[in-house]
Amino acid sequence: MAASRVVAAQEAQPVKSWAQLVDSVKDDARLATARSALIERARSAAQLAIVRRAYKLEDVGKHRTWLDGRMRYLEPEIAETFALAMSDFGACSTLAAELPLLAVAYRLTGEEVFRTRIIEQLEETATWSPLQRPGWTLFAPGNRLPPEGKDGNWLATGVGIRALADTLELMPPDAIPSALRGRLEELLAHEVDGVVDDWKTKRPWFVRGDDPITNQWMLPTEGLVRACLVLGPEQRREAYELGVQNTLKAMDSHGAAGEFEEGIGYASFTVTSMLHTAHAMAVAGDRRAIDHPFLRNFPTWMVHHIQPGGFLINCFDAGSARAIDALRVPLSLLAVCTGSTVARWALEYQVGGPSADIAGLLCRALPAVGSEAAPPLYAAYERATRVNWRDSWNDDATGVWVRGGHPLDQHDHHDRGHVNFISRGRPILIEAGTPSYDNPLMASHYASGVGHNVLQVGDVLPETRVAPISVRRLDATGGDVTVNPTKCYDHVKQWRRRVQWTAQKLVATDDVELEAGGSDAVRFRWHLGTTEPVTIAGAGEGFTVSWADAAIRLQGSVPLLVSQEMLPDNTLASPAGPQQGPDHLHTCIIVRTRDDVEALKLTTTVAPHSK
Repeated sequence: MAASRVVAAQEAQPVKSWAQLVDSVKDDARLATARSALIERARSAAQLAIVRRAYKLEDVGKHRTWLDGRMRYLEPEIAETFALAMSDFGACSTLAAELPLLAVAYRLTGEEVFRTRIIEQLEETATWSPLQRPGWTLFAPGNRLPPEGKDGNWLATGVGIRALADTLELMPPDAIPSALRGRLEELLAHEVDGVVDDWKTKRPWFVRGDDPITNQWMLPTEGLVRACLVLGPEQRREAYELGVQNTLKAMDSHGAAGEFEEGIGYASFTVTSMLHTAHAMAVAGDRRAIDHPFLRNFPTWMVHHIQPGGFLINCFDAGSARAIDALRVPLSLLAVCTGSTVARWALEYQVGGPSADIAGLLCRALPAVGSEAAPPLYAAYERATRVNWRDSWNDDATGVWVRGGHPLDQHDHHDRGHVNFISRGRPILIEAGTPSYDNPLMASHYASGVGHNVLQVGDVLPETRVAPISVRRLDATGGDVTVNPTKCYDHVKQWRRRVQWTAQKLVATDDVELEAGGSDAVRFRWHLGTTEPVTIAGAGEGFTVSWADAAIRLQGSVPLLVSQEMLPDNTLASPAGPQQGPDHLHTCIIVRTRDDVEALKLTTTVAPHSK
């Protein structure tokens, strides 16, 4: 059987529902402190006003709703529709985190304050039909809805149904009035019909394009499966099977080694949806998703994003480079839903323990694992087209990652050939990172080649095309890999970058050749892990760049010019989420040929100073 296909269902113990799992830890004396902390979080949530749906642009941002900043750049005739659609996603996301928390607190304590708050919110939510209103495709000027005025179910569908399904499961059977439960079931039935119709008519772009990789495919699919399970899959067998097949297709589209074709931020978001879907199916006796090899191996791919010094590998639209603590949430969910020893090891030894949510409480009841459960220190991922390496799991280790490009990459940056280097926990070579999507420099300075350690020819920056990586050596002492981003450039006959490294030194050798008869200025950027000016010395074909943490020796085959510039940063100063507000800056050196040339060979030797 091909590795990307679903593995055969295994003989296993029945999978417990969230309600059964919570009941199993209700009286566990070891978890008294964690239970109390969770209940206090729920008590604080119970004091908040309920989330109310916005129906006018002027109300988006009120009643605990969220205003997407991209709305400011849209034409007046679409701005409100977009803002309302995005506020639905924000509102449902809040409920997916809040309502199950309140339900667990009620299940643990029986305190009426929690039930009352849940009923009040459910009464409001029962009027949100559909959970996802049209308009989410209007994120850019010039976009318009189709003539029928619909762009399909989307993210709010998935997280909204998750909020309702989890809450209905966690609450005792008679805790929700039957009339309210009936209205919620009517809402869920309408959502099922809507998602099925989206796939039948191929209304959303991701269905028309048959793109199961994206989170936009997975979340409405989660909603479809979860709603069918609440309502009774036997009564909706065709709809349920559509949801299951969509789930398996999404898992098949990723790598059997657990690699995800987008960055760690979108991977966490999408796999969270997969886990909730797979767990709910398994509770009902359907193990087709929970036993899938992608889901089983994903924890190792996720943990391989942890780099020394408190950094994450932040290629693609990964969000924060400093959000290692945020991995506690998906790792805890992985540990509970799949039993992953790698996830449990990472929680114990890398990210500070289980999360402070429901999965984190349940995770604390799992058996401990030892240091022998650690994943390998290095890997070359074909589907993710990336090599990552570190010399130990200590935080003051040395780490390297090199980025290529796969045909299925999405939410990716123009970064083929990028090299990242951390020495003894200190960032040496970095990328610009990812700010919030409404940042005006997102396209020009973050996502483009300007934000990465890559080639520029004249005014031409790289496109997001295929860039294979070949591995000569990858072991405990270091690596020797070559990435070929030639196809990312027009009028470039060849650009090959060979990267060789140990814990003490990294050498990048770049061979650039333009098409016959062409000549232009050739330049490379090296984004540095410092906010201080650097010292540049040299002339002609050889230069040295130095600062407190390292020295870089540049040797070209033709005369060079070397300068420095402060560029926008969301890596060194990246907060726990997408950056909003003023941009931070870091130092970048620009290495360019003095004259227009037909070819360049440049050797860049990076030697960190001893700590």
